[in-house]
Amino acid sequence: MAGYNYACGMSNNALDAYEDGIKPLSKITAEDLRRVCWKGTKVDAIRLAKAGFWKPSEWHHSGGTWYNKVDFYDPEDLVNAWESLTVAEQKALLTNCKKSEPPKDQQKVTGFYTVWGGSRRKPYPVGQEKFEGVKRGNWIYLDQGGKKKANGSHISWELVG
Repeated sequence: MAGYNYACGMSNNALDAYEDGIKPLSKITAEDLRRVCWKGTKVDAIRLAKAGFWKPSEWHHSGGTWYNKVDFYDPEDLVNAWESLTVAEQKALLTNCKKSEPPKDQQKVTGFYTVWGGSRRKPYPVGQEKFEGVKRGNWIYLDQGGKKKANGSHISWELVG
């Protein structure tokens, strides 16, 4: 059923998905995974999703008045995909997922990011801000405070020295 449930802060289709056990990663519990006979841990399931092995089965609008797009995951999809692998493939996949965690080392960077004006509905660029900071993983922590996504569309940076 199309439409938006403002009291719940999500679309009616998202509410139906919750009833079917399909939820965003942040809402999936260990109990949801046990219900579909997942033999691994919740941490392993989250890592597999972030690595792209467990793909979202659908998406829905959420977030009050901003109508954000939220990916929903079906635990049964994870179990079916996992059981189609051999034991050796499963071990290798979990090992690779653990290795893909962001590195702890940091690098000094400098660059520019776009400053936006207007409203959320009609934003427009008003200029660029120069920054210096430290890059850890895919995040740049600015010296003046805050952080920016290193692979964002409106940021350019380079390593210092």
